[in-house]
Amino acid sequence: MDREESDQWVSCSACGAVIEPDASRGFAFGEHGTLCWECSIQRGGTYDSQQDRWTTPPDVSDLPDERRPHP
Repeated sequence: MDREESDQWVSCSACGAVIEPDASRGFAFGEHGTLCWECSIQRGGTYDSQQDRWTTPPDVSDLPDERRPHP
């Protein structure tokens, strides 16, 4: 894998699995947060493949988000 390819891979914010956002149906949130498909579904997310969108977003309230103030 070359440098350009490795820059496209990210880790799931919940389980740490390595995913390629452009090729996976993960869920992106915040500035840099991403959930893999499995974690998105386990967290209550519902994906509509015909509309190609999340109709119910997964619960990410317990995961770090740079936009929220830190205690």
